[in-house]
Amino acid sequence: MWKTLQQWMKTSGLGTAPRKLIEEMREVRSLDVLLPAKDKTIRLRVVSTLAKELNVLLQRMKISLPDRPKIIENVVQKTA
Repeated sequence: MWKTLQQWMKTSGLGTAPRKLIEEMREVRSLDVLLPAKDKTIRLRVVSTLAKELNVLLQRMKISLPDRPKIIENVVQKTA
């Protein structure tokens, strides 16, 4: 995995230090939000706003994160 990441970084012009990239990626935060609705629960996944430097790194590697909440599950609640 390290060799693959190292090669990917090299191709993207980011050097060959995958450990440093992994340290930078620790800043990415993801959270699921559950919104109760009348007859179901809507589950949204949100990603934190990134620092400018980390955003540039991800763009250079052609990795995109969602820029708005994404519905990942609609759960219909059973009524008794």
